[in-house]
Amino acid sequence: MITLISKSTGISVKTIYFAEKPILLKNTFSTFRSTSSNINCNFFYRSEINTLINSLKVSDSDLLNSFSKNTRYEIIRSIRDNLIEIDNEASIDDFIPLYNCFAEDRGWRNFRLRNEMLNNYRVTLCKLNNKPIIAHLYLIDHNSKRVCLESSVSQPDDMRGSSLKSLIGRSNRHLHYSDMLYFKSLGFEYYDFGGYDNYNTADKKKMGINRFKAGFNGVLVYESNYVSYPLLVLFRIKKLLGLWSFN
Repeated sequence: MITLISKSTGISVKTIYFAEKPILLKNTFSTFRSTSSNINCNFFYRSEINTLINSLKVSDSDLLNSFSKNTRYEIIRSIRDNLIEIDNEASIDDFIPLYNCFAEDRGWRNFRLRNEMLNNYRVTLCKLNNKPIIAHLYLIDHNSKRVCLESSVSQPDDMRGSSLKSLIGRSNRHLHYSDMLYFKSLGFEYYDFGGYDNYNTADKKKMGINRFKAGFNGVLVYESNYVSYPLLVLFRIKKLLGLWSFN
């Protein structure tokens, strides 16, 4: 379990990851994310989420063989071609420029680093010709031995030719497999793909992301996010007043 504390106009707000269930005591202004409980709780607003989780408690070869035929082929081809360089211990400073470029291409906000999360962030990187083309940002929890993919970004679409797009697809699968082996070597046991949207089936882009993740044949796990009602009220008041900020 990870507990992060932020300040919002003088109020301490907790974000708690990977708890078994939400607890109100000393958590009046709190949000619980990726909680294993799937029941409604008093004093908390619950939303359903689901994700795909791969067990790392298997041999390297068994892990690779557990993937779909296409995913396994793409990884093996990427390893054989030896065109990319993988860095499993990259810096957050390596991640931010690539994320912001990716975000700008899609009209998203730039990445905002929360310093209190630095000890729980890990970044991995894939380079082509010494230039970063893919970056993964993970949230890690030593207590539950779980790593959770927070963000995966690559070069913007308008910078890709068809051959580069195929290369990035293979390299991204290769990077996920390399990340799994890396985190396994550090003693982690669960690799969380950070969500799996099987509700918006009409959204072609989300379904494409689903197919990519499903190729690793992880177990579909249903979890919950909880937000305390006092914090939910605070959110709405601040949104109305235009006072939203954390530091």
